[in-house]
Amino acid sequence: MGAVKNMVRGFIFTLVYVLTTMVIPLVTFTLIFNIEIEGNKLLQWEQQDFQNITFWITAFGLVISGLAFFTFSSPKHSIRRGIFALIQVIVNCLYLWSYKFSGAAEIGFIIADFGFFTLNVQQMILMYMGIYFLTIVLKFYDIIDFTINREKIREKRMKK
Repeated sequence: MGAVKNMVRGFIFTLVYVLTTMVIPLVTFTLIFNIEIEGNKLLQWEQQDFQNITFWITAFGLVISGLAFFTFSSPKHSIRRGIFALIQVIVNCLYLWSYKFSGAAEIGFIIADFGFFTLNVQQMILMYMGIYFLTIVLKFYDIIDFTINREKIREKRMKK
């Protein structure tokens, strides 16, 4: 029964990651890209910029979602789960980094007859990268802990 439970859990987390890393960002950028005021586009993006953003969101979103399945379908306190969690955090960092370099971190809005403004979220992305660095350190610690205490973890599992 434990294997089926882990597979269902992995599938549920995969769906959550698909929703949060792909569906919501793609819908948001598509809606923002297509906004028109008085017949003029609201954004300064070109079609190529929009395609770059959607490509990187889709590419990294698929990889992150796949890794989420393997991470959350692995048994708790297992070395396999620790390794997949570490890889997933590193790919999450690349996902955030792709926002910065695909042009999605600095969006210029043109408002007809009023002017323009720029929404720059690069500093927020760098703050998240710092948090992810600390998470990477924690995942390394988990792998080391799971490796050292392997026998104790197995004994606990057998008692249940």
